Amino acid sequence: MISTPMRIFMPTELLTRRRLLALAAGAAVLPALPAQAVTEGEARGLVDQVAAELTAIVNSGGSLGQMIGRFERVFDRFADMPVIARSVLGPAARQASAQQLARFTEVYRGYLARKYGRALFGGYSGGTVTVTGVRKSGTVWSVGSTARMQRRSGGSESLDVVWQVSERSPAPRFFNMIIDGVSLFAVEREEVPALLEARRGNLDRLIADLPGLG
Repeated sequence: MISTPMRIFMPTELLTRRRLLALAAGAAVLPALPAQAVTEGEARGLVDQVAAELTAIVNSGGSLGQMIGRFERVFDRFADMPVIARSVLGPAARQASAQQLARFTEVYRGYLARKYGRALFGGYSGGTVTVTGVRKSGTVWSVGSTARMQRRSGGSESLDVVWQVSERSPAPRFFNMIIDGVSLFAVEREEVPALLEARRGNLDRLIADLPGLG
């Protein structure tokens, strides 16, 4: 989704592999949600759809802007964005109003699509994403997949991508991607508070700035 482990979804200048792996190991647990029963089949079915969408996007031949727009719709349709947004904000989410959370969730979705979509769709000219298996740990389904990508510069590569889906979600949605052992969720839980701190904790300023970032 690139020559370093996070090149699909993480621009290489942001964090080193060693630091990312440490973050992944210490990823926080998601907030508790109402008890539901997302099944193994539903979790796999969700990721089958995501894999099909990503394969279609990377092979579309569209402009980078068009592909990023489609990638944002993947987050909108298949990711548990309200949970992701609250979780990456950390303590600031408890102090935010419902309106602020809704606005942050919307602009943060676009930020994620640009941040990781540029690395993915800017570096590859084609490929496939296929589901390889499902396992469960506690209340989390981890759906494995393999991305086989054709580099624009020539050659190809294969990456392991795990999609995490909470059994307790109101509907099947992924809340995390782990790419070659590196957790997007853990990375964002450090990056977003840093962006907020740079704005002296002003969430409205961060919301205003996010459309120009990523």
